[in-house]
Amino acid sequence: MLWLYLAIAAYALNAVAFIIDKYLLSAPILRPISYAFWVGMLSFASIVLLPFGVYWVNFFYFLISFASGAAFFFALLFLYKAIKKTDISVASTKVGVLGVIFTYIFSALILRSSFLGPDIVALVFMVAGILLIGKTGKGVWPEALMSGVAFGVSTVLLKWTFNHSDFLNGFFWTRMGLVGMAFLTLIHPFARKEMFLSLKNTSRSSRSVFLVNKIIAGIGFLLLYISIKLGNVSVVSTLLSAQFVFVFILALIFRQRIPGVSENINGKILLVKFLGVVLIGLGFLMLFKQ
Repeated sequence: MLWLYLAIAAYALNAVAFIIDKYLLSAPILRPISYAFWVGMLSFASIVLLPFGVYWVNFFYFLISFASGAAFFFALLFLYKAIKKTDISVASTKVGVLGVIFTYIFSALILRSSFLGPDIVALVFMVAGILLIGKTGKGVWPEALMSGVAFGVSTVLLKWTFNHSDFLNGFFWTRMGLVGMAFLTLIHPFARKEMFLSLKNTSRSSRSVFLVNKIIAGIGFLLLYISIKLGNVSVVSTLLSAQFVFVFILALIFRQRIPGVSENINGKILLVKFLGVVLIGLGFLMLFKQ
């Protein structure tokens, strides 16, 4: 059950990273495209893994790895767009649940994982939950949908690379896909301009916070990847409900302490969010108990 504890720890760290993301993205000079680009660039640090057993499998394996990393880049891009627009609890929950739903769908299509009747009932509960939560924040459905689809594709292809090689190899080549996709965005003049403006106009303290935050997020994702390698990719995804709780609690604690972190706690809205989380939790519980 080591993978279970690793997954919970990963989601707790990711919740902390989300709160800091909201703080950084609240600054008018930092746009989601430049934020996603610099996150991708940090993944180049995985080059240090080369002496520890990284090897070339074949070109098809490379393409799948690159696709996983590229999908992850787009998942981050649309996630950051959603985070910038609305409450962090709303954005992270919508994207997270849609990511789980599409992970299940793509697992059935690509990995040939079983997709039983109770799974459908559980997913209905989860959809009902995010529809409720969606009523409490600004409309970020397009961004959440795009991010959820991309996260689903990335996660399932990541699991495929683990199944056809070892953990270190899969992790390295998918990170190279993320770096490669980040570099490709420089082809577009607008994106290229945004990258250099963000580098020029962002303060040193913000860069330091960004770096520390991405280290936290990197540790979280590394733990998550290990849990995916050790456990079932769909079951690991269902544990995402813990992350929603962590994010919501942190947002409530820091809503008036950290600039940009605001959480609507109007009585009716708070009740709707609570009911939405309960429905999502029931869906996760149904999936987890199978």
